[in-house]
Amino acid sequence: MTDDDDDWAPPPVPDGGGDPVAAVDEALTEAESALRAGTWLPDVDEIDAVVTILHRTDPARRRPDTPLRRVLHQTLDETYPQLTVWRPRPQYLYAVVKTLHLLASDPVTGENSAALLVGWDRLIELLRAVLEVAGSGP
Repeated sequence: MTDDDDDWAPPPVPDGGGDPVAAVDEALTEAESALRAGTWLPDVDEIDAVVTILHRTDPARRRPDTPLRRVLHQTLDETYPQLTVWRPRPQYLYAVVKTLHLLASDPVTGENSAALLVGWDRLIELLRAVLEVAGSGP
């Protein structure tokens, strides 16, 4: 007897050719473009995840001493089920959050790098855009 879930793995995310900064940029650019073009219409699970992520990130933005790595780790942990639900399209939101988490955890770039802060700001803009699209949906 076998378990069908034995071969399950998290969705792939951009690797930026081994560069975590490039991976974040690639994931964010893909998500932003898909949202603008209308090829990514966020589903209910993704919208729930967006609300949770914004709820987690708002206090962290008000307290600059909060480690972004920790916030991203908690956010990914809380929203993982919503972000990784099977979809017949790329997992844009998961890719963005996961690549940011990997960048924040990278010992070379460090969690307070300028690239991480730029990625963080782009994430917040993307999340707000997702909510706008969701509010103007069918």
